[in-house]
Amino acid sequence: MVSFPVAILSGMVLSGAFSPLNWWFLLPVAIATFLYSVTKTRKPFLVSFVFAIVFNFLSLSWSGTYVGLIPVFFLVLLQSLFYLPLGFVSYKRDRYSRIWLLLPILLIADQIRSIFPFGGFGWNRLSFSQADAPYLKLAAYLGDTSLIFVGVSLGIALYLLCARAQLVSVAITLIMVTAVVLLPSSNLNQGSVKVLGIQGNVPRLGLDFNARAQEVFNYHLKKSTSVLQDSSIKPDVIVWPENSVDVDPFTNVNVGEKIADLAVKASVPVIVGAVLKDSQGPRNVSIMWDEQGKVVSQYTKRVLTPFGEYIPLRRVAQLISPFTNNVIDFVPGNALVVHKTGKSVIAPILCYEIIDDNAVQSISRLSNLLIVQTNNATFANSGQSAQQLNISRIRAVENNRWIVSVSTTGVSAIIDNFGEIQQITKQNTASFVYENVKLNSQETLASKMGNWTFSICFAISILIYLRKRRINA
Repeated sequence: MVSFPVAILSGMVLSGAFSPLNWWFLLPVAIATFLYSVTKTRKPFLVSFVFAIVFNFLSLSWSGTYVGLIPVFFLVLLQSLFYLPLGFVSYKRDRYSRIWLLLPILLIADQIRSIFPFGGFGWNRLSFSQADAPYLKLAAYLGDTSLIFVGVSLGIALYLLCARAQLVSVAITLIMVTAVVLLPSSNLNQGSVKVLGIQGNVPRLGLDFNARAQEVFNYHLKKSTSVLQDSSIKPDVIVWPENSVDVDPFTNVNVGEKIADLAVKASVPVIVGAVLKDSQGPRNVSIMWDEQGKVVSQYTKRVLTPFGEYIPLRRVAQLISPFTNNVIDFVPGNALVVHKTGKSVIAPILCYEIIDDNAVQSISRLSNLLIVQTNNATFANSGQSAQQLNISRIRAVENNRWIVSVSTTGVSAIIDNFGEIQQITKQNTASFVYENVKLNSQETLASKMGNWTFSICFAISILIYLRKRRINA
């Protein structure tokens, strides 16, 4: 019976690797603890499910901040099903070699749940807990999947050290981690650009944060005007967050003219997050006005948030949550569009897109700077914004780009290409970030390889398992 309490404990420990605790080393500790629980039970699949339920609920509970527990229940249930195969590691035959099967199972579980169903929901992929890990730079070579590979390997080694004192496994893992830490990192400097990111805040938090859309726009305009009065702040480009202009600036002439006027008076381009409305439906976009006040580029969000920007299985969803009827399906974009100003080639990433590997990599290749325009008002006072920040930090390393992340309510931050935070704001307050951001168009090995990084990590994990199995046969 001890297995179930330990499984619950290991799920709690794993959630602590994510924000708000953000203790990366809890990933290997949780893996070692889980292995103890699953190898001491006659119900390994149930133990695995309990472990997953606790982990997913604690790390994703923010998703129910304003919609209640019922949608969270279904989200957690679905996410936990992907961890059921972990029960296979408990088979008594060749137990100490079989536990290495945990590595490929976790790799493929996180990969599948990132793409299925409805485009996937990989927000709490294990790799996204490793932004502060000493081996973070490995993401530049083998993608964020490599962070799961190393973290889980450390956990297995820790378990073996305690259970069987397999010092060889521990030594191999530590050598691998040391090699990762010592890997050189690219820091090719191709110039810089002074970026001013405006966090204007919203009138009120919650699902109806933008009920007064004009007021949200005014907040960001007021904050921009106030900051620009400081003579020491002379930006080359101004960035507003997602949903900062929820009034269509093309149909609402007054709003469009005020943005153009801001660009002209500041003599710099202004990039805003807006919602456009046409006959096909609303579109979530990033638009740039140049210093002459003209619209020169417009990117439409390609990866929409399921149950947030569109409702899959709407009739079923209506039975689960009354908020479903309030969601109008957005129209996704299909084109890669970057904002160009001077030497800057700026790739916009709109909120949810940050967790989609292909969305980030495809547009990053065209850029020398990434901006993440996001709106966290719906999940304010939770760990969601800090979790998203860690994902952005990993993406910065993975793609060798500085990132300017700007939120309506915070946190907003400037992140260098090593994943280090250069500036950060507090939540639920009007603020800004301002930095001379380095430009870099050099691609990492991970960026060039794309999805092959997962295939390589998965193949290596299988080879390790087969090798261990052969040795213990």
